Amino acid sequence: PGWGRSKKPLEDYSAEVWRDQALDFIEQVIQKPTVVAGNSLGGFTSLYAAAHASDREEDLIKGCVLLNAAGRFRDPDAPPDAEEKNELVEKVKEWVQRLVISASFIYTKRPARIEQVLKQVYPVNDANVDDELVESIRFPSLDPNAAEVFYRVITKNGGGAAVFVDDLLARLDNSKPLLLAWGESDPWIRPAAADKIQALYSNSRRVSIDAGHCPHDEAPEAVNRAIREFANEVHGV
Repeated sequence: PGWGRSKKPLEDYSAEVWRDQALDFIEQVIQKPTVVAGNSLGGFTSLYAAAHASDREEDLIKGCVLLNAAGRFRDPDAPPDAEEKNELVEKVKEWVQRLVISASFIYTKRPARIEQVLKQVYPVNDANVDDELVESIRFPSLDPNAAEVFYRVITKNGGGAAVFVDDLLARLDNSKPLLLAWGESDPWIRPAAADKIQALYSNSRRVSIDAGHCPHDEAPEAVNRAIREFANEVHGV
């Protein structure tokens, strides 16, 4: 829930919600071994699901494809969280944060701004940045709950990750193959993120895609070929 044309109930939007939805769909609909794939936050959700699939009665995820996946890594130099927080300060921070995010939502949903951002993340081939794509992003913002859901998603997932990529990779413990189909010109999630995943997880391979943040849309032939070959290998086809 909360994304695209799906319903936008006013609930707690967490990575666990999307992880469990992915696992439930595989378990109830696909009902057989599969390879999961995701882009950006969807990539993090795919990795999260793959890492916790073994918690289910049957582990149906046999491989995972990350397309410029989002997610934070642990910072060994980060200071520890303060044990006590000032309630008044936290209330003021929340009010200011809501004001800033609400203003950002109003500005960001303008068609001209959507097109501008899309062209930043389609740096190699922006031919697909057309009116249809812009409208597919603008239309969901008209939902009455869209602004509040935007705020909840941003504050939940942007205020300090509860789950780190390092931890998910450690939980997988090289038990499942990972494919990194990475748009090497991504201005948001740079190739260094893929470098770090490869350094932490030996059971991974990488296919460099001449694209930005959305390689599956900017260079679909290359991405489809990489995923198909990976899936066939995982399934022994």
